[in-house]
Amino acid sequence: MIKNFENITNIESKELFDRVSDYCDELIDEATSIGALAAQDANNEYTREIGRVGRLCADYEDTRMQFQNITMHDSSPLKRMRDTKHILEYA
Repeated sequence: MIKNFENITNIESKELFDRVSDYCDELIDEATSIGALAAQDANNEYTREIGRVGRLCADYEDTRMQFQNITMHDSSPLKRMRDTKHILEYA
């Protein structure tokens, strides 16, 4: 397995966020290549570590990063899906 970040419990800087995010991507690539993610309900060292570092990254993004809302153009398939779903929910 790729060198892990098991001692990291909190991400405090953008540099560390980038390193942990890259580590998570590498874990996903490695786990995919050996079939560790083949089953939807897989529970192994890869899925647990991907979940742990994914939560660390999500916490950092939630508390320290500023995002702008995405503007969807009328021709966007995502906008059409959202609008269709909205219509169907109230039909």
